[in-house]
Amino acid sequence: MTNAEKSTERRQTNRKWMAACFGLILMAWLLAGCSAANGNQNSAGDAGNGAKAVMATSDDASASEEAKSSSNANTATSDTAASSEPGAPAANSGAGAALGESSGDTDPSFDRKIVYKGNVTLEVKAYDTAQTALRNLIHLSGGYLLKFADQKTAVERGGTFTIKIPASGFDGFLSGLEKIEHLSMQSSAQGTDVTEEYVDMQARLKARQVVEARLLDFMAKATKTADLLQISTQLGDVQTEIERIKGRIRYLDNNVAYSTIDLRMYEVTEAAVTKNEANRGFADRIADAVSGSAEVMYAFLQGLIVVLAGALPVVAVIAVIGIPSYAVYRSSSRKHAAERRLARESLPLPQAVEASPAEEDPDADRETDK
Repeated sequence: MTNAEKSTERRQTNRKWMAACFGLILMAWLLAGCSAANGNQNSAGDAGNGAKAVMATSDDASASEEAKSSSNANTATSDTAASSEPGAPAANSGAGAALGESSGDTDPSFDRKIVYKGNVTLEVKAYDTAQTALRNLIHLSGGYLLKFADQKTAVERGGTFTIKIPASGFDGFLSGLEKIEHLSMQSSAQGTDVTEEYVDMQARLKARQVVEARLLDFMAKATKTADLLQISTQLGDVQTEIERIKGRIRYLDNNVAYSTIDLRMYEVTEAAVTKNEANRGFADRIADAVSGSAEVMYAFLQGLIVVLAGALPVVAVIAVIGIPSYAVYRSSSRKHAAERRLARESLPLPQAVEASPAEEDPDADRETDK
């Protein structure tokens, strides 16, 4: 190969390398431009996409918090004995602080959240006097009257009361109602354990507050109006849910701290009693008379049986002592009679006649007496 051919081949090789280098430089420049454009677009949409990611993540976080809280509630239920006394809710005041701790830590002093409710029906002699006594009792117990309705009909006067009483004084208030002068009283009480719901509400509140903080952070970084509107809408929904959860927690706290008593108090009027007596027919009066007689006979038989049962030990003692004594007495009497008879038979006949003429002729004695 000549020098001219070698020079030509070298120039062609150099051109190829230059073309390849130019192509690589052009490709790198194009890639850099595309990356810059994508970077600007992504930075502009970070706020909106971040808000969506926060909302998606918040649901998972909320579910996780609820699961942990439920697990802690169950652990607390098995470790802590729930009190069944109506006075037990007084110890629930510190439950908020215990639930405010991390959901992963179980507080050994965890308090139950129990809502107590009572129902009482009271028939009184004088409604006005009993109502005054009731209001005084509510005031002394530290409670308040939530709802009241007065009723008056042809047969009775009365009213219905919805009363809120501090949980620590629930038993004392029921005892105070028994002291009001009354003819009859019916009462019942029940407790509802809301601990699980309370723990669940606390977990939901914590999760939504985390979402609220993240949305506020994204709102501060957002630059586009569309992103601001989207984040604002999501933030409004989260804040509304937070307020709803807080309201439910306040409602549970109030019902745990104050027990509810539904009371119906009434007085039967004299007109109703007179009307009932007047409406009684002849057959009803006969039935009452028969029933009264049967009750008297039943009471008499009961009394007789009681008297006999009480006298049975005495009769047994008398029988144990008296029967043998009577048998001995009879035997002795017969023996003495036989001895006297033998003695009389052994005497001579004239002496026997002179000694006791009346014994041989009792009819003659009777004629002489005449």
